[in-house]
Amino acid sequence: MLIRQKQRLFGLFFILLGAAFTAWCWYTALHTGYFYPRASMIFPACIILGAGLIIFPGYKEERIARGEDISQLNGIKLITLRWWVILIIALIASATNYFLLSSI
Repeated sequence: MLIRQKQRLFGLFFILLGAAFTAWCWYTALHTGYFYPRASMIFPACIILGAGLIIFPGYKEERIARGEDISQLNGIKLITLRWWVILIIALIASATNYFLLSSI
């Protein structure tokens, strides 16, 4: 249970960090006419990943809860379908934010 609470706290930190820097990107783009492309893509993804950490257990914990043997799995093979969907949504949010900022 302690691990889950740490994940949620880390997720909240990720959301706050992502939201603050996404707002900063928009502020600089609107007031100076310039924005940092990498930051405009990274921080919206942080918001989505943080929300995923708050709502769902981590991919490793999800597999363990299902009773799966993870001893042979490592890296990308550990990621579950749910977390692949979250990653895709995060990439879409990043691309959308970059597209919107670059069209200003």
